[in-house]
Amino acid sequence: MKKTQNIRHMLRNQKHWNPFSDQYDSEKIKKDLESYLAAWKVNDEKIPDPDDQSALTIVKNGQIFHYYFKQVYENMKNAIDQTKAHPEHVMKYLVAIGNSDTILLNKHMKENIIHGSDNIRLEEISEFKIEAGNGGPLVNAIGAFEMQVDLLTNLLNYLRYFLDTKGLHDNYVEEEIIKISSYLYTSSNIMFSVKDSYDRIAWEDGMMEESHPNQLRLIFNDEQYPLLLKVGQHRIEQNVLSAILAGRNLYTENPVYHKMTNHMRKKARLQEVLVDNRGFVSTRVTKADNYSPNEEMIDGLAAIVSFYPHIYMEPLKGLDRLSIKDVLVLYSALLTLSEALEVMLRQEDSSKPKALKSNFIRIKKKDLFSYLQNVTMYSKSQIESFLKIIENDFYNMTIRIHLWSRPLIKTRDVYFLLLASLQAPNYLQLIDEWLESAKYSLDERGVALEKLIKEDFRRYLKEKGKYAIIPEKQIFKASKKEWEEIDLIVSMEKMILIAEVKNIKFPMEARDYHNGYKRLKEGAAQAVRKRDFILKHQSIFESELSGIEGKRIHIAVICNYPHYTGMEIDGVPVIDFMALSSYMNTGEINDSKAILIDNYKNETEIVQQHKMWSNMNEFYDHFEAYLRKPVIVKNHLKKFELSESRITLEDATPQIFIQEVDFKKDVIS
Repeated sequence: MKKTQNIRHMLRNQKHWNPFSDQYDSEKIKKDLESYLAAWKVNDEKIPDPDDQSALTIVKNGQIFHYYFKQVYENMKNAIDQTKAHPEHVMKYLVAIGNSDTILLNKHMKENIIHGSDNIRLEEISEFKIEAGNGGPLVNAIGAFEMQVDLLTNLLNYLRYFLDTKGLHDNYVEEEIIKISSYLYTSSNIMFSVKDSYDRIAWEDGMMEESHPNQLRLIFNDEQYPLLLKVGQHRIEQNVLSAILAGRNLYTENPVYHKMTNHMRKKARLQEVLVDNRGFVSTRVTKADNYSPNEEMIDGLAAIVSFYPHIYMEPLKGLDRLSIKDVLVLYSALLTLSEALEVMLRQEDSSKPKALKSNFIRIKKKDLFSYLQNVTMYSKSQIESFLKIIENDFYNMTIRIHLWSRPLIKTRDVYFLLLASLQAPNYLQLIDEWLESAKYSLDERGVALEKLIKEDFRRYLKEKGKYAIIPEKQIFKASKKEWEEIDLIVSMEKMILIAEVKNIKFPMEARDYHNGYKRLKEGAAQAVRKRDFILKHQSIFESELSGIEGKRIHIAVICNYPHYTGMEIDGVPVIDFMALSSYMNTGEINDSKAILIDNYKNETEIVQQHKMWSNMNEFYDHFEAYLRKPVIVKNHLKKFELSESRITLEDATPQIFIQEVDFKKDVIS
């Protein structure tokens, strides 16, 4: 009999259950719940899904969240009705306001964090707070960039609902549309913060708790979950930063690496960038004797070295034979233009209406083509392929606008540039999107990761113990009808590791985290099944694996990103390939600090060394505990603590709080 879908499944997948949809219907939800409970009785299933009680706390408070959606939707509708301005014009001013905010935020951060400091700690930057405005709570300064991109992504998607509204025109009063756009931008901040928090609790297995009158708390069912996610994200930032510093050393010391950063670039310099009083960008590129420094390319390569070493730089058919390295070259040229624009506009008074209009920052497609052709050696068709994967067509309603992965907003033959998404690129998320655009699937990336792991582990384990057998094959047959495809088996003198290897997308939003966890959960079930298969038919595989009887059998899911490392899914540990590689290789983890000498030179000093094993007996004895909670995760967990943040205004009814993770005060003091 078909299993009844649980309440959280309906909450996530039915539009009329979603309080941030115009199709939300509390009466329909009530009927669905009645049918759901009746189905349990018909199926004679006496115990409801254990998650139902948590999910019901979310359903119960749906009307509160729908109120925030209706408020923004009505504000937007009223803005269109009052001005009769086409949504494209509102979009222009929203982008201009966002760009003005970015320029001010950059100036603020340079003055308060970066200016005059050679030692910049991730912990200090991560915890730097600024006022959000509009009576909202203090927000993380780095998060302010993210919030701005998320805010405009959502606003522009909602704005497109009004594209087919009749009676709209281009004859708007500028002061009126500035006023309305500013109101939409500031008033929507809280709504989208509330929406993001709701999505996290709905998609990442949380619940809502009314612990005090007029207060609603959004909490995760498993308190370790947000802590481990934070540790994973912190490790990513540390590893990428370490790779960037190493890359900058190589840039000055290694001619081969220096040449790599200048791949397909011309010896040219962006000499001048201008923005007219309508926000249109023009550029002047001149020839140069040498290549200009390419910090953006170094940063992008650092991300690949850190977490995508298994993706080779071969041409991708779906991108007109461009490789990921080629896309990085073109993207870094776009970032160079963005930075030049920000520097120029920062010198102007952004508070005046004329300056706001110049912050439209739009460039004609032919002018952007010309700029990219002047600074790189790519063909017109390759540049066209590149632009297609980083653009949002404002008029194409079939594809959701997403300003993190596609920072350009296209209207006919013009591109609008959002500085926040261009100046804070998340290369890992971008690379995932680029690979997806090239039809390079997660499964294919997983196979590439398997190959890398096998090659590395053979090298690491070559002289450890009496032997280390890592079969190249994946198909293990007990008979013609009984077989399993096993990603990784490592057989050593006293143990066997059976692992599923899963490549996931870099998670940015709540649904991404859910999808990543879901993929790893599938891997956990597969790992259990494949271990049982090997044990059931151990007489068949005994010789091939140099014995099975008497060895400890370990299972795991190995992942490309460290967000989920330290979690157990249905009893199966999840570990990222970097953490596992550290154990298999030297068994050491070093805490280091970098001393900046100049922009392209730094020295690294080991502050503390952690030894996970000193001999083979310790290697075997400590392995299972390490799989379940690697030393690096344990060490980082000590730095963080659970707290809560108010996401509504002080006078809101109710006030809404969500669990968050912060550095402990003694870590940043």
